[in-house]
Amino acid sequence: MEVVGKSSARASVQARWSTRFWRAFAVAMLVLAPARVVLAQSPVSAARPTAPDTASLGHGPYAHMHTLLEKTIFKVDVLTVDVRLGREDVRRLEALAGGRYYSPGLADSIAEVAIHSRDAWVRVRFLRGVSLKHFLDGVDDNLILARDAGTIADGAYRIISEGLPRWFGFLEERGIRKGDQIEYRIRGDTLNTRYWAASGQLMLDQTDVGPERRLAVLGSYFAARSDFREGLIESLFPRGRSEPRFRVSARK
Repeated sequence: MEVVGKSSARASVQARWSTRFWRAFAVAMLVLAPARVVLAQSPVSAARPTAPDTASLGHGPYAHMHTLLEKTIFKVDVLTVDVRLGREDVRRLEALAGGRYYSPGLADSIAEVAIHSRDAWVRVRFLRGVSLKHFLDGVDDNLILARDAGTIADGAYRIISEGLPRWFGFLEERGIRKGDQIEYRIRGDTLNTRYWAASGQLMLDQTDVGPERRLAVLGSYFAARSDFREGLIESLFPRGRSEPRFRVSARK
């Protein structure tokens, strides 16, 4: 009976974390619900095509944010997210965070800079496979949250939700596999999205113009309720989350 009890408890915990994982995973792909999609169904060439131009991005300790999403209970790595911002944004981040410790108020200020960046690069790397069904369920959950928060209108929610199975049809049989990557390159209001198979095959190459796409990508990672925000912002603070407390002893 004791073994059964432990097994049942573990199953319950797994179910709770599974729901949280799919919602967080779906954020990484939400913006790919496209107005138009250009698919490359076969490798473009034997070698991977030229990477997006990142020459305008900043450098230094405040130029790169990184986080790992995992199922905390069982330490199962799910995906990683890397974010780089333009030079002006990096200067703003350094002015905000330089020499300081992490705090909720400071995190809010950093998130604002990131969300409204007009020069950014984001890479999502999947560390485990995902079925299309789980993916679509997670995307719809996040669309509902976005609608309820007033980020998107109900009409937009319905159009995207009903179109998801068609837009992501190229993953119907294949699914998302370990090693797949998504790259986003934002310049002004232009967003280029690329989906790479682990083999190096370019499966999606899409360009959209308009501030809503840019805000959807960056807002997904830096919104207050995002599962990625805390890890990304904390990566800028190698000194720790909070100021150390010093004990002052009264002199006798």
